[in-house]
Amino acid sequence: MSENRIACPRCGVDWLVRVRLVALKCHAVLCRECLALWLDEENLGQDNWVEYRPYMIAHGVADPGDPREILFGEDVRRRHLRSVPKPIDK
Repeated sequence: MSENRIACPRCGVDWLVRVRLVALKCHAVLCRECLALWLDEENLGQDNWVEYRPYMIAHGVADPGDPREILFGEDVRRRHLRSVPKPIDK
């Protein structure tokens, strides 16, 4: 079922995964390869990510590399269409 997973829009190397930022008490989406972080799962683009470490440090986390600062969840997957789009008439 890997065809439903979403590749990182920034690097294209790894799949996106849901995470919990423990110290900030919020959920986000992360690429484990390039550490791009999206705070809005509904808007995963090439131009609206932040870098994980600088973001965490800017928000008061002294050691973003501490594995207790982040909890990994499931891969982000594409939503299935509820209906098939109709072809465009010419």
